[in-house]
Amino acid sequence: MNDLDLKEKIEGHGSRVNGGMFLKYFTCPHWLWFDRFGDPSKRTETPRFHGLLLERGLLHEERSLEGLEYESVGDGTEDERFARTMELMATGVGCIYHGLLKDDDMIGEPDLLERCDGGRSSKFGSYHYEATDIKSAERLTDAIRLQLAFYGDLLGRIQGVRPTTGYVLNGSGVRIGLELNEVEELYDRVLGELHELLDGRQPEPRLSSGCRVSPWFSECIALAERTNDITLLYNIKTKTLKQLRELGIKTVADAADMDPEKINGMNREIKLDLLRRAKLQATALIDHEHTFRRMVSLPTSETEIFFDIESDPLRSVDYLFGFLVRDASGERYERQLAESVDGEEVMWREFLVWLENLPTDYIVYHFGTFETVRLAALEGKYGGSVPLNTFFDRLVDLNEVVKDSVVLPLYFYGIKNIGQYIGFDRGGSIAGGGESVAVYEYWLETGDRKALDSIIEYNRDDVVATRELKDWLVRENEKFFGKQ
Repeated sequence: MNDLDLKEKIEGHGSRVNGGMFLKYFTCPHWLWFDRFGDPSKRTETPRFHGLLLERGLLHEERSLEGLEYESVGDGTEDERFARTMELMATGVGCIYHGLLKDDDMIGEPDLLERCDGGRSSKFGSYHYEATDIKSAERLTDAIRLQLAFYGDLLGRIQGVRPTTGYVLNGSGVRIGLELNEVEELYDRVLGELHELLDGRQPEPRLSSGCRVSPWFSECIALAERTNDITLLYNIKTKTLKQLRELGIKTVADAADMDPEKINGMNREIKLDLLRRAKLQATALIDHEHTFRRMVSLPTSETEIFFDIESDPLRSVDYLFGFLVRDASGERYERQLAESVDGEEVMWREFLVWLENLPTDYIVYHFGTFETVRLAALEGKYGGSVPLNTFFDRLVDLNEVVKDSVVLPLYFYGIKNIGQYIGFDRGGSIAGGGESVAVYEYWLETGDRKALDSIIEYNRDDVVATRELKDWLVRENEKFFGKQ
């Protein structure tokens, strides 16, 4: 279950640690701090996409409960629900739905408490309880692992015996077990940090892609900018940030002035190439100018294709393949579209036929790994072809080209961030991928053609932005290195 905000009405903000905090912590550590100490007027609304994720999680939970025998704790005050949970545990009920667990400054609401017989006894009798959470996610992230460890910790305090295993029912209905001792060290460290954070210790600035999910994203940016912190440098991992700070490299100015060879000699864990890139990144931020680390070499062809896929993770469906085709006759936008969830396979078949009509020589530009991942998944689902193999061979990821060769005066290197920097103005009403999913869901619910048209326009903007980036790379590369 996605419990970023839902459980807060039960568990509250306060100084108590609750299960939902682990997901917030791993998404953006400042989320929790700003929730407790931030200015409420600066908290933005949760995007509709994340509301849909929550709804989808609740729907998955309802489906997972079908055919399962359980006793529900039901509604009531916190104390009433806790008392009811203790009563059901003492009675030895086989499965308890939405039991409330609390002890001292910890409180949690696992989706299921399941009785385990034939093992260690608890204070309730010759059985004990284990926690199972229902998640629409497919895999166990660190946040989910520690949430299970948290429920195990609470159960140990309440029933007198700590369970050895926690479970998740994932999005595919698969029951995944976690040996809780595997995460004990990480759990103890993060739990301690959560207590410190709730007591008022503000985490050091840390910008990541997860921060953009937080309703406090603008505050995260403002905090980093006020202190000119090195977290403003693109793609520096948390461990490396800590190591650099320990070496006295705490600000963007420090990074611009550092000697990479000297720093590398002081800490061999930090790769020299990363230090050199960080120095260039810091200089770019200070000077508000981009630079090149090395020459860009792109393949050439008379036919260039700029490619982008739109997907709906809520329904696990890919629904739009968009292409900007540029050849001797000019430019044209082409697409394959699934107007319903059931239309995915038909769209894929249309795509395979479209590939058969491509010229012998062409190049396909895209941005990021998403397209290759989705193509591979759909090939596994519906089958491929020889032209598809050729298409795979012609793919060029401009995101990797940028990261390998160019240093930009940006905190994030997403296609929309880069597009804005190079002067590309998006014309559509949809601001991002999450919103496009929400609009597609709206289309499925209402059949409003304007919604579908706005998604197509958004996709067209994406492929045009990819073309703009490719052309910009060629032009700027010639300025730096001369025409090849």
